[in-house]
Amino acid sequence: MSYYYITKVPVFSVCQLKNSWLWVAWDNQEKANEFLLKNSKSSLTDCLFYSYVSSRQIALQQAAKILGNPSKEIDSKFALELAQLIITSSNINNQKSQEKKADKQQEKTEINSIEKDLEKLNSLIGLKEVKSTVQELVNIAKIAQLKEKVGLKLPQITKHLVFTGNPGTGKTTVARILGQIYQKLNILSKGHFVEIDRTDLVAEYLGQTAPKTTKIIESALGGILFIDEAYSLVPEDKKDMFGQEAVNTLLKLMEDNRDDLVVIVAGYKEEMKRFIQSNPGLKSRFSNFVNFVDYTSEELVKIFELMCKEHGYIIDNQVREKILNLLDEFEQKIGQLGNGRFVRNIFDRCIANQCNRLANLSNPTKQDLITFKINDVILASKQLHESLQY
Repeated sequence: MSYYYITKVPVFSVCQLKNSWLWVAWDNQEKANEFLLKNSKSSLTDCLFYSYVSSRQIALQQAAKILGNPSKEIDSKFALELAQLIITSSNINNQKSQEKKADKQQEKTEINSIEKDLEKLNSLIGLKEVKSTVQELVNIAKIAQLKEKVGLKLPQITKHLVFTGNPGTGKTTVARILGQIYQKLNILSKGHFVEIDRTDLVAEYLGQTAPKTTKIIESALGGILFIDEAYSLVPEDKKDMFGQEAVNTLLKLMEDNRDDLVVIVAGYKEEMKRFIQSNPGLKSRFSNFVNFVDYTSEELVKIFELMCKEHGYIIDNQVREKILNLLDEFEQKIGQLGNGRFVRNIFDRCIANQCNRLANLSNPTKQDLITFKINDVILASKQLHESLQY
């Protein structure tokens, strides 16, 4: 409570609240009237002081002691007006405090969610260098956010990426995870994923490609646009006006929407190098290359085991060893065969072979239904060798 030297006849007002009494003092009646009529009031500056007490009697005693004689009690509406002002101010402050807490909680939730996305990335088989590069991209984005918060200048960072590698090495999966992380870091407004290839960009007749390309790129705004086999837009041995029109449109829209679009172009390593070198605009916008190497036989076995786990199948060590031997046979060709996609083919053949085997049993057990036997793998190996001869 603040006390002031009173030079005029002071007035005070008393009102009852829920569990207490409030009394408020002004220098004089005129000041009290001004307070009541003001549109914008302050409990700190528009009264002499105020105090909460436990009863009306104590309020009167305090008023007499502090204000002295002469002083005058006025209508309770004055005190009620101040009480309402204090409650409103308290609610506003409370709301701001709650909003701050909510913002902090949201920030904490997003951080936890980003960590979960990174855990999902790190749970992928192999891809050691890719995981390291993605973590670096996330770190760059986080530090940029911190700089922005304290008003520091942000360097121009290229967000667009070139993913190189053979099919089935996880390029699409990693791109999807990156989109989710970028959305949570507010780099992208939506974080959705749009996967396309040449056929989605290039039209049948000259002049139709630009509108077609524009439409598909606009559908990706706020997220990741993933262009698979992007090198096919610029064939090596011939001029392609349609592909060039798509590239020119892409470059323009990338520049126009650089704050809310990430483009990832993907394909074979040497082909992608040629594609980027073919156009100065591509070269300036795509400076980050992420290489996805072929899986080793051991990594591919782990992928097979993961497929078994996800679909409720089990294998023993003997079957695992047979699958490893099968993959070793194809190790030199694994890039051409599709890496993880080839493992999927083995898995599908094992399912088909198991079903054919169980169909001849009169009453297969639950264990039979979920178990791959070594003969399922041996037959799958034979079938795959035969199919690759054609």
